[in-house]
Amino acid sequence: MIRFKKSCTTLVVAALTTLLTLPAGATDLSSTHDGALTTETHTQHTEASLLELTTELQAPAPAPAPRKSRHKRSSRRYAAGRSRSYGSHYRRRSGGSGFSYDKMEIASSTPDLIKSVVDHGQQLLGLRYRTSGVAKWPLDCSGFVSYIYSLEGIKIPHSSSGLAVYANNIKDPQPGDLLFFKGRNRSANRVGHVAMVVSNEDGNIKMMHSSCSRGIVIENFNNNAYYTSRYVGAGRLPEVKEHWKGVPMAPESLD
Repeated sequence: MIRFKKSCTTLVVAALTTLLTLPAGATDLSSTHDGALTTETHTQHTEASLLELTTELQAPAPAPAPRKSRHKRSSRRYAAGRSRSYGSHYRRRSGGSGFSYDKMEIASSTPDLIKSVVDHGQQLLGLRYRTSGVAKWPLDCSGFVSYIYSLEGIKIPHSSSGLAVYANNIKDPQPGDLLFFKGRNRSANRVGHVAMVVSNEDGNIKMMHSSCSRGIVIENFNNNAYYTSRYVGAGRLPEVKEHWKGVPMAPESLD
């Protein structure tokens, strides 16, 4: 835009300068038949017009007013989520009845691989749902599970329905195993959510998952009517099946 204005200024100045340098006879042609408009008056008016036009074209355009963000709070949270350091992410710190953001002890008989996976998950407790910047994908329910297993070199599907097909069915889930649920539409006959078991003490199951409302959290499965009413089944990943061999509390496969 500035270049365009400068070009216009140059062209106008050149044209008016040429007009001013015309001979007197040529200037007289622009006079009225009765001689009222003289060459001198015409020249003065032309110079004044040149000055006004040059000043107008060369005047800098006013700077646009700064725009105020309507989403300052969201922007701060999003920026925090882009960091690679877990500690710099937005975290929830307080729990409530039936759920917690505090780390749990894992049963000593749990295989080392599973302990590591559960520990990776507990490092992320309190992060918001679909946090970005930690993994290469957002940490929704399936993204969270697939990410913490990927840290141990285990690549699994990134969708809850894909994980339900991929895992082996079991009836007594233990730490590291997956729990599958219907989504918000309870009447839909398909998997829409996944969580990972942290502990199972005589059927009292604590699960860790990425929740829409609470972020990455540990919850008591048995006392949560929302999830018990949507429960579909439990599964174990093929990659960890061998690690449970010889462990007394290993779940029995439905196969």
